[in-house]
Amino acid sequence: MRVPNVPVGLRVGEFRKFSLLYEISAIHTTIHISKYEIQEFMEQKSQVYYRSEKIYKNSREKFGYLIRETVSNSIHATLIKQSKDKSNKYKPHIKVEIQFKESEAEITVIDNGEGFNILNRKYFTHLDLQNSEKKNLNLQPLGQGRLAIVYFTDYAHFTSVHEENGDYKIQEFNYPDTGPTLFDIERDSGKKTNLTTTSTKLTMRFTKQQSFKRLETFIYKYDDIEKLRNYFIENFFPFIINNEKLTLEIDYNNSNVKINKKYIENKITSIQFKVNFDSDITQNHQFKLWLIEKEDSPKFKQSIKCFARQLQADLEVGRLEYEIDLTKAYDWYLTSDYFDQNVDQKGDKIEISQSHVNQIQNKMSETLDHHFKNEITANRKKTEKNLKTIKEKYHSIAVFIDEERTLNSNRVLEEKEIIDYAIENKGRAEKRYWTSSEVDNEDSEKLLNSSLNIYVNHRNRVLNKLHDLIKRYDQDGEVKSELEDEIHDLFLKRKETLDHSDKINHLHNLWILDDKYTIFSSSFKALSSQKGKELSDIYLWLDDPEQTKELLILELKSTSKAHNSGDKYESMVAQVKRYATQFYKEPVKLLDWDINPSQVLYSGIILARKSDIYKELSSNNIAGVPNKIPFLESSYYFNEKFSIGFNKTSAPDYVDIRIEIYSYEDIYKLALNRNTVFFKLLNSEYALEPADNN
Repeated sequence: MRVPNVPVGLRVGEFRKFSLLYEISAIHTTIHISKYEIQEFMEQKSQVYYRSEKIYKNSREKFGYLIRETVSNSIHATLIKQSKDKSNKYKPHIKVEIQFKESEAEITVIDNGEGFNILNRKYFTHLDLQNSEKKNLNLQPLGQGRLAIVYFTDYAHFTSVHEENGDYKIQEFNYPDTGPTLFDIERDSGKKTNLTTTSTKLTMRFTKQQSFKRLETFIYKYDDIEKLRNYFIENFFPFIINNEKLTLEIDYNNSNVKINKKYIENKITSIQFKVNFDSDITQNHQFKLWLIEKEDSPKFKQSIKCFARQLQADLEVGRLEYEIDLTKAYDWYLTSDYFDQNVDQKGDKIEISQSHVNQIQNKMSETLDHHFKNEITANRKKTEKNLKTIKEKYHSIAVFIDEERTLNSNRVLEEKEIIDYAIENKGRAEKRYWTSSEVDNEDSEKLLNSSLNIYVNHRNRVLNKLHDLIKRYDQDGEVKSELEDEIHDLFLKRKETLDHSDKINHLHNLWILDDKYTIFSSSFKALSSQKGKELSDIYLWLDDPEQTKELLILELKSTSKAHNSGDKYESMVAQVKRYATQFYKEPVKLLDWDINPSQVLYSGIILARKSDIYKELSSNNIAGVPNKIPFLESSYYFNEKFSIGFNKTSAPDYVDIRIEIYSYEDIYKLALNRNTVFFKLLNSEYALEPADNN
């Protein structure tokens, strides 16, 4: 006997069953199944296994599809029965029991729907036949739900009670069955039962490692009854919120919760809007956004979850979001018939274009802006206050802050975000500046302002260091004892030689004294002496053929206590005079300066604590007369002379020198005030032109 053509897709085992069934049908005429019917069933079996694997094998959510499909089918069954109830007393009820053990699990889904009546048996038998009753209730059936049972479970069993001609009948079968009528329950109406209510019970078991692991991954994510409750609310929300009689009961390892509209409705706000896609009035679609209050920390970026056919589904392209700071946290759910009409076979992806996603986003944002207008106004006032503080604090990047974007945000923008975005803007401006020969005057002005701000801000940091050095007490309240090296290196590091502006070591902090000491040329030079040398701390000199030759001797004292203030052998002023004499006698040896010392204008500066200056002034060994420097609290100058030896008549010879003695306290305040003026100039607080009073 020849076996007819084998259906495409049959495995080896299925081929043997197919051959055997064909032989049986040929020999035993009492079996009323034709070879064509057998072939139809066997083709259907191979096709369903193939289709279930194709749909679910690479699914991102994996096991969640089984829960979603089986529970939604039960919900559909109860809604159909409710639509036929004339007494309005029927209450849809679905119970999901999950018993999870160490290596096996069982899930039972029970509903009080119509059961497998003749119509439902027909729809169940034929995989791609859409249920007209579901369609009439706008439940958008696809007829694919039980493919998830085929793929994810190791064993499934249906027990169903339905009413037929006034009698209640019960029907039980495994799914999939092993017989030739694998998917055909249409002909079998079951047997009579004493039960008087319709229902369907689906029991699913998971014993094989692969099947159990899928369920275990799901349970690991939703490992207690509260998490499961939230999962069911999230996935079946439209069903629950649109039917006040519907109840979902969840039982997890004997912990039980019930979910219904009353449970969540006091935490829900709904907002509606319409979208005319591509300005076509015929494509006017209604959308409803649900805000469900939850116990959680509010987030500024709200991710909108979409639903199609009353089940959660992702957009195939793009996403919907809304940014706002709120005092309460919400789940944000979006429903629409438009989504129902454009969902894929699994109900997993909403297949709409990016253009339509953008139009939904724009209309949704516009609607939400109006709904939260009071909150947005309050948020923008806080952002405006933050912006003002930031502009005062971060001068160097204030010009790169996009004020329009910042002040139009629905969120409260804090310092870090505003600063980060400004830095990005500055980076783009710098890139344009260095990579383009075209000069953008606005960009150039901003970059120049920023660079100067950074420079002035750096000076502030140096002044903060100076302030720390001149503090009288440390953090423990003890009197500090600072080494002279600390202040020496702050002004100009030891052994540094400055003799030209193009040398890298021209960077220094002599501007603390006066900005005139920061500009070096081939004729303006400086030397910072080594520790232990019999020299003053810093020498500055000018050797310009067209200018008067000058020498400044800078003597730095410890910011804690000068070792020789008012000393009877050699005071601070006397020490500077000695260094002047030393240079006069050996200018080449001392500074490598070949100069006639008699043609040099001499001056000296001493920096010391205010207390050390007062000690010097009250000493009996002070030589000259101190003159207070105007506008400074404790700084003085002396018109002195230093000895250069004897003249021809053996009388002492002297050269004039002006010595200024500044307190660190005065110098700090002076430099800080100067820096403050610079900041104000950079921020245009001083107008270059008189204000227009008209």
